[in-house]
Amino acid sequence: MNVTGIEQGSYFVGRLSSVLGGRDLLPYLGELHASALPRRFEELVADEPAFETKRFGSVWQLRLYRIWVYCLVRALEPRVFVETGVLHGMTSAFVLEALERNGGDGRLISVDLPSYAETGPANVDGYQGTLPPGREPGWIVPDELRDRWELRLGPSLDVLPGLLEREGEIDVFLHDSDHTYETMTGEFELAWPRLRAGGALIADDSTDNAAFADLCARVGREPLLFPNPNEQPHDRLGAGLVLK
Repeated sequence: MNVTGIEQGSYFVGRLSSVLGGRDLLPYLGELHASALPRRFEELVADEPAFETKRFGSVWQLRLYRIWVYCLVRALEPRVFVETGVLHGMTSAFVLEALERNGGDGRLISVDLPSYAETGPANVDGYQGTLPPGREPGWIVPDELRDRWELRLGPSLDVLPGLLEREGEIDVFLHDSDHTYETMTGEFELAWPRLRAGGALIADDSTDNAAFADLCARVGREPLLFPNPNEQPHDRLGAGLVLK
C-alpha cells in the first residue's frame, strides 16, 4: 500500500468535494483501492517491451489526476463524457471503469490523433509520447470496458464539431490532446457551449499556456487547480477543472 499516495489522493478528492457541494467522495477511493485495473494493465502490457520496467502495484501509482477524474465521474454520473487525447488509453480506462460502476447508459467518446512510433508525436506542443510499435490508440483499455466506448481518430478541431452537433449536450469534456494555445482554445470554444449546466470541463496540463485561464475569465468561473509536485517536471502544475 502506498500510504503517501492514499494521503495525497484523499487531499485531492477533498478539494474536489469542496466544489461539488461537500459531497462525500471517499467511498470512491475505497473502490479504486480494491479495483482490478492495475492487474489488468499489467496483463495487457506483459508482452510489450516498452513497458517492461513499468509495474502497476496499485492505482496510487497511476497519477492522482486519474483518481480524481474517476471520483468526478462517479459523482456526476455523466451520460456523455467527451475526451481529446488518448495515446495508451489509461485515463480512458479510469473513466470507463467509473461509468461501468455508475450503471445506466453513460458513454465515453474519445478523439485522438495517433502518435505512432513509426511517425512520431502527432502533437506540436513538445510532448514526445508515442504508441509502442504496432499498437493502436487506447490499446491498454481492457476489453470488458469497451462497450461504452467510441473512439474517433483525427485532429480534434476537425472531429469535434460534427461529434458535438450529433450529441447536442454533453456532461463532461476533458482536454488532453495538443497542448498549444490554438488547439486548447479551439476545443474549449467548441465544448463549453455544449456542456450542460453543472457539467465539468477538465484541462490536463492546464498551465502549459493561457488558454484555460482565458476560458475561465471569459465565462466568469473560478477554476480548481490540482498541482502534482511529485510528478514529472512538465506535469508539476497539473490539471484544471471548471464547472459550468
